[in-house]
Amino acid sequence: MSYRLRLITIFLVGVFLAGGSLWAKEDTAYLTFQKSAPSRPVITVYTVKKGEWLLDIGRRVTGETKHVYSIIRKYNPGIKDLNRIYPGQKVYLPSKAKTNVSSTDTSPVNAPPPSQRAGVLKDDMAYPAQIKWNLVKHVLDQIGATVTSQGKYYLPLRDMGQITIDCRKIPMVEFADKGTVFIDFRNQIPDNLRQLVRRTWKHYAIIKVNPQSEAPILLEKIIQASNTHAMIRQEQPLKIGSQPVLQIPASWTITRKSSTVTIPPHAIALWTRSEGTHGLPEPLKAYAETKGWKILELVQDRIVKPAPDNPILARPVSKLTSTSLIDLADDCFRRLGLQTQKNAELKIFDSARDGFDLRVEADLLVSKGEQRLIFLSKKMPDQFLNMLRNNGMEVILAMGGETKKSLLEKSFKALNIPCEFNTFSLPASEKTEMAGTYIVFPALKISMNNGKIIYLIDFDLDERMNGFLSEKMGLLVIKY
Repeated sequence: MSYRLRLITIFLVGVFLAGGSLWAKEDTAYLTFQKSAPSRPVITVYTVKKGEWLLDIGRRVTGETKHVYSIIRKYNPGIKDLNRIYPGQKVYLPSKAKTNVSSTDTSPVNAPPPSQRAGVLKDDMAYPAQIKWNLVKHVLDQIGATVTSQGKYYLPLRDMGQITIDCRKIPMVEFADKGTVFIDFRNQIPDNLRQLVRRTWKHYAIIKVNPQSEAPILLEKIIQASNTHAMIRQEQPLKIGSQPVLQIPASWTITRKSSTVTIPPHAIALWTRSEGTHGLPEPLKAYAETKGWKILELVQDRIVKPAPDNPILARPVSKLTSTSLIDLADDCFRRLGLQTQKNAELKIFDSARDGFDLRVEADLLVSKGEQRLIFLSKKMPDQFLNMLRNNGMEVILAMGGETKKSLLEKSFKALNIPCEFNTFSLPASEKTEMAGTYIVFPALKISMNNGKIIYLIDFDLDERMNGFLSEKMGLLVIKY
């Protein structure tokens, strides 16, 4: 007998209660089990009747008397307890061509209409709302995933045939590692078939998703089924960067699970906010991107851009001269408006008073009103230092072991200039809709008598961030 092609197509039926007792029916996916040899089995869908038991069904349908339970488990991974079945339950079993089984028992008929429930769609509701679906596709594109919603996809099943999926009704998402997720918006593919696909193909998954869910929930279901990314709801503010830290009240984050495949480098932060509120300023978004984060702001399931505003120009950070500690102090106090003098001669003994003259040279002299502060880079006898202090001068030894920070702190304290070293958390805006947005960085804060405040930092600050701090927040930042 020559080889013939046997083809059994099982239509999964989508239904929704249209009104009264009328039901709308629609084909959604095609499960094709195709065999070429007549002696090999085709797959039969058997509907359990009252009083039947699984072993007897297996023997009758398969024609086998040995290892029947093993066969049942292979084709029905969703059945947890083989001793407990119920009338109306569907069982997938291989049957040989000559097996004599009543068609009333095994015919692959359409499933009876289920009761109306969320997730089952009408003909004109094959997808979520368009604006929501556009958002889902945009975010998936950002992480290197491709959405297919046209044509058909053929998925072979070992020793069973193949599944043909209509992507117009069950869209497909392919991730960068070639992992593939099918989205069952209609909630109609049987659980045991989902499990069979997952068991046979580790990189394929069929997931049930309620299309009425909010866009982030839809995204979470899809992304969590991938092997490349994870999507997590943020319970705490998201902190981006280190110096400074940009802190935002993000709603969700999407991050990479692995870097073994080539996928976009940026993680994604989804920030949901109210209609009509102001968005995150572009300099802060740009700063986040330099730190590996792309921020997307959502309003009612759509991505929004901030309203046009005057552009904030990048501004280089002012830097103190730092060739030496003496030069650093000189540059700092001149910027604060104080009088400075390098290599200043100081009289310790006066001939008219003491009968002889003795002068020493200070590397730097700083004057603030009647106060005088001198800096020495070389060791001087203690008796001379005491004489200088007795003459109303403060002395700082800028020698080995002294750091820039400690030198500046001692200097401000000696001149009674209020200063504080701390990690400052500054609100990025006074607008209530941006509450929870902060710029956090360590600095030496200087408060001048005229009310002017200066933040001295010891790290490189992004020029766009500095432009925002200066123009929008009125902060003067100087690097020492």
